[in-house]
Amino acid sequence: MVFEILPLRAVVFQALFLLIAIALEALVLYRTLSLDYKTSMQYAISVNLLSTFVGWLCFFISQPLLPVTWRMQLISFIFFEHFNTDPLLLNVAPVLVVFTLGMFLGTFLIKLKGLDLLELLLEKNQKPTNAIETKPVRFRGRQGPLIGFRSNSRVYAVLVANAVSFSVILLLLFLRLIEQSYISH
Repeated sequence: MVFEILPLRAVVFQALFLLIAIALEALVLYRTLSLDYKTSMQYAISVNLLSTFVGWLCFFISQPLLPVTWRMQLISFIFFEHFNTDPLLLNVAPVLVVFTLGMFLGTFLIKLKGLDLLELLLEKNQKPTNAIETKPVRFRGRQGPLIGFRSNSRVYAVLVANAVSFSVILLLLFLRLIEQSYISH
């Protein structure tokens, strides 16, 4: 009886998706930011846990504001993996696409700001060294085909890492949906 109420499947899939996202994003951070693997793994763990926490917080805050049919559908889908194919609910597909894009951009911004905050906190905790002060790099005009992204490698790294993890998780969700529809027929 407890297993019917407790959404263990949702918890297990959230943990699986977190592990996949952390591994992929750590690899991207390792390669694009020239960090050591331990540091890139720590950064990936921190920003993914932060974005997951903020995501669930947004879900629980916004869920009561939805119409009752959408709320029931969302809760049923997220916690119990039951998707109602009622024709009235299928009109929600454009909203779902916009929502997913907003989720991607919101997650990207949370991870970017989380990485900035993490580096700021780590910088404050380090003891000052007697290093020679260097001048910051100034904008030098057009340097390549990707203006803006390559000039700020941190933004580029977080964007690519987020895109890779979102793509793989979306592919896994799609394969799971195909597998479930194949089993049910």
